[in-house]
Order: sequence, then C-alpha cells, then structure tokens
Amino acid sequence: MISRKKAIRTRKGAVNPPQKRFGQTDKRVHRDLYAAIIDHSLSPGTALQEDALAMAFGVSRTVIRKVLQQLALERLVDIVPNRGASVAKPTAEEARQVFEARRVVERILVEKAVARASDADIAELIATANSEQLAFEAGNKQERLKLSGDFHRRLAKLGGNKVLGDFLNELVSRTSLIIALYESPGAVPCSHSEHLEIADAMKRRDVAKTVQYMEHHLLHIEAQTDLTDIHQKVDFRSLFGAAD
Repeated sequence: MISRKKAIRTRKGAVNPPQKRFGQTDKRVHRDLYAAIIDHSLSPGTALQEDALAMAFGVSRTVIRKVLQQLALERLVDIVPNRGASVAKPTAEEARQVFEARRVVERILVEKAVARASDADIAELIATANSEQLAFEAGNKQERLKLSGDFHRRLAKLGGNKVLGDFLNELVSRTSLIIALYESPGAVPCSHSEHLEIADAMKRRDVAKTVQYMEHHLLHIEAQTDLTDIHQKVDFRSLFGAAD
C-alpha cells in the first residue's frame, strides 16, 4: 500500500506512487515530451495515451507512466483517475497567479543577477535575445518560444538562488501553456527588444532600471493574453438573434 506521506497527489485528487530515479531512456522521453508541450506542438488539453506514446517512443508503458508522473509534478500534465493523462490546461485564475508569482520571483533574481553577472554572462543574454529576433523574422515560432524561455532561465541562473531558479523554471514552462491557451490574435508575447533593454540595464549595473524593465516586460506578456472570465453567462439571444 502506498504511504499517504509518500504518495504524489495530482489534480482532482489522483494519487500516484513516488518517483523512481530516471534512467537515460526516461530522460530522453521526458525531454522530448517536455519540449513538445512548451513549444505548443502538443496543445493544452491534448490526451496523452500511454499505449500510443509507448509505441511512438519505442519504450514500455512503465517508462511513459513514470515520465507523465514527473510532468504532472512540474504542472505540465494533468492526471485524472479513470481518464488518464492530458496536457495541463490552466484556468484564467491560475494564469493570473502564475504571472503574479513571476513578477515577485524574477524581481528578486534580477536584483541579484545585476550584482553577480559578468560581462560575458550579459553578452550571452544579448546573444540569446538577438537569436530570438532572428527566429521571429524567420517565422520559427517554436525556436522563438524556446529562446525566450532560455533568456529568462539564464537570467534566473545568474541570480544564484537555485531554489528560486527552479521555481522560476516551472513558472516559465507554465507560462508557455498559458500563452498557448490565452494568447490574443497577432500578439508577440515575449519581445526580444524588451529582453535587450533588460540586458542593457544589467550591463550598466543599473539595478533599478533592470527591475523596472523586467516588471514592464512581464506585465506586457500578461497584457498580450485574454484572461477574461470564459465562464461568464452569455446572452445567446443578443449574440445570435435575428436583426430587427
């Protein structure tokens, strides 16, 4: 019997066994599934059938189950009893909380990064932002999303707080799901020019400006999503009624 203390509880009360250490095969499957989710190759709500995934990867269902449990811990997958796993589909309220958490966490990490980052570190951030622009110009959305996340993850690492950095990694991945669900038509949610502003302020060792630019940037990302209440009551008569 699984100990209640050691069990892993996923959404809607599902209980999964504790994780075992990943082998090389597990890591490969996790890497590819993780990438497919955050670059929107797998949309939020997509069913993740164990049999189909096992066949696609050429591995056992046990491996797939273990990876799905890990992705559930990372909040990228939902596992529901008797229904199986699917790509997580965050609610609008969860999205707002993710953005709020990012503003708090990234403010701390940015302040620390300005003091800790070397000129070479900042040059890498600038190179990442420039590569992001090239991906945008080439119409490569998947690469642009990856590089955008890389910018924030690199910056978090420079902050030197691994606990906050790990938390931010999760928040960045969850933001990708939010963008997939709620991105407004034609929006460019993570602007490379704003990344360059942040890196330039870091280069000048201007803590206040770096924090200001990061907060503006995160608010801009949130503003590019439509988080209105999708469950509000709709007046179908007004919406579809015949014109007078």
